[in-house]
This record gives sequence, structure tokens and C-alpha cells, in this order.
Amino acid sequence: MSGLGRALGLDHAMGMNDRFLGRRQRGRDAAARRRIERLTSALADQWPDHPEAQEYMRFQWGERVLMAHVVSRRAQKALYLARWLIVVGATIVPTLVTAGARAHGTVATVTQVAAVVLSLLVAVAASALQAQMGQRWHLFNQLEAELEHAGWQLFARRGEYAEGDLNQRFASFADRVESIVLAYQAGYSSQMARLDRDGRSSDGPALPGGTPNPLTPNWNWP
Repeated sequence: MSGLGRALGLDHAMGMNDRFLGRRQRGRDAAARRRIERLTSALADQWPDHPEAQEYMRFQWGERVLMAHVVSRRAQKALYLARWLIVVGATIVPTLVTAGARAHGTVATVTQVAAVVLSLLVAVAASALQAQMGQRWHLFNQLEAELEHAGWQLFARRGEYAEGDLNQRFASFADRVESIVLAYQAGYSSQMARLDRDGRSSDGPALPGGTPNPLTPNWNWP
């Protein structure tokens, strides 16, 4: 930052703001993880004599909710990064153009070329990243909300889980979870395929082929 920024204490203020936002985001993530883990344990405890139901609660429902939360937060951070790139590009490119107009010779040429290249890179990268990460954030954030809502309804015995014995409630819950998963599996595949086609048609970056998908029961997370 310039000497004026240092004199005004902007370096220190921006650093404090970044650290505060980072601590607040980590605190929210930790609270969400604890909430999901506690709900998973509470649901598993309702079937003490049914190990299959406990295993489903922990590894099919609980892990899906937790990983949908992780993926949605990663997509949210990537989306914010794309927006930050747009702001930085909008700030730096005019500065480079102005500096190139005032300079002469090789310096002017290099500055102008750098401004053009930077503006193109920021525009392409930010637009592709915003489209892809925005869709991922929306899909997985809604997936997390719907799965967790179903879990809380089962825990409180509300809605379709208000009546019936343990076996009936578990069967209804498993059917509900699998219907949510199948719906989002189809939505995820179609959205990512469309974004991949759009990226290829515009010569933008395509989605990686090996991206893990928390919607499937037996995936491996790095």
C-alpha cells in the first residue's frame, strides 16, 4: 500500500478486518459442525437396538449433511474471491491505463499490454468462477438445509414423522432423504453439464472431471 495508506493506518485496519472476518467465519463453521454432529448423535440414539438405522444416520444422512455444508462454504468463499477479483481488476486496470498514457517508450507499451491482458484474465476468470461457484453454492446450501430440516423433523417427531413406530418413522425418513439426494443429484449433474458446455463454447475454463459429489452415497473426499 502507498505511504498515504500506511500513514492513515489502512494496512493495520484491513489486517484487523480480515482477521476478524476469518475468525467469525471459522466460528460459524464450527458451530454448524457441532450442530450437525449433535443432531446426528441424537437421531442415532433413538434407535439403540437397530445398528442398521444408526449406521444410516451417521454415514448416509450425517455425512451427507456435513459434506454438503463443507462444499457450500467452499463455493461461497470461491464466489467471494471472484467478486474480489472483479473489484481489484476494476481498480488496477484504469490505473495501468493512466500510467501507460503518461509514460513513454517501452514502459508505456508494457503497461498498456499488461492492462489489456489483466482485464481479459480477470473478466474471463471471474465470470466463469462466479457462474460455477454460484450454482454450486446455491445447490449445496439448499441441499444442506433440506437434509437438516428433515433431520430436525424426525428428531421432534413432526410432520410425516409424528405417527408410527420406530420402523415406520425410519423408513419414511430414509425415503425422504433418498428423494432429496436423487433430486439434487439430477440438478447438480444438469447444472454442471450446462456450465461446462457454456465454458467450452466461450473458451473458458471447464469444470474438472473428477470433482467429488457429496450427493452420492459412496464418494471419497480428499
